[in-house]
Amino acid sequence: MKRRIIKKLLREGLLTELASGKHLIIVDVQPEYMSSASHIATDLFEYINQHYDAFGDITFLYNGEDTLGMIAEHDYREWLVEMGLDEEIAYNVRMYDKGYAFFRYCMDSNIDHDATINLVRYMSQHGVHDTRELDKEFWDGFIDEYGDEDVRELLEFSDDAIHMPDLMDFLQKFNNIVLVGGHTEECLKEVEIALEALGKTYQTWDKYTY
Repeated sequence: MKRRIIKKLLREGLLTELASGKHLIIVDVQPEYMSSASHIATDLFEYINQHYDAFGDITFLYNGEDTLGMIAEHDYREWLVEMGLDEEIAYNVRMYDKGYAFFRYCMDSNIDHDATINLVRYMSQHGVHDTRELDKEFWDGFIDEYGDEDVRELLEFSDDAIHMPDLMDFLQKFNNIVLVGGHTEECLKEVEIALEALGKTYQTWDKYTY
């Protein structure tokens, strides 16, 4: 028992140290996903309460009223307080209704993670917002640079698409990022793809993911 307590204290101490100056981004820890996220929410919000002053910034990314008809921002802040987040924190953190499924066609088609990142990066560099806009010249240039034929075969003549979300411009402003939340193979992974395509350095804290 004593050994487990010591390990826990060491782990929490490390997280506290890592919190210093970081921009904590919480992805989809919201009422609609509590069937999956309930096991991390209480501990995460308590951790934020205890170490709020250590973080450089905190942002909640969520699926909300404007994009999916889910929770409105004011109701989301109220819910956070009900779930244990200090009221002063809940009403001062940044929130962003991020949208949904912008890269999922590649993800759900088992396209290699790095290939998806390469395509998103190349689209961003060339000011393209939707893969249905891509022409042969773009694809030839992409293959010359990255060689990812599978993603071209999937998308070149498909009615399905991936697109560049407004989230990309939002994330471009931030650095020194720590990610938590979920789902690790869905929305959280989309945020990771966006950050990697933008060349952002980040960490994902598995302790607070679902």
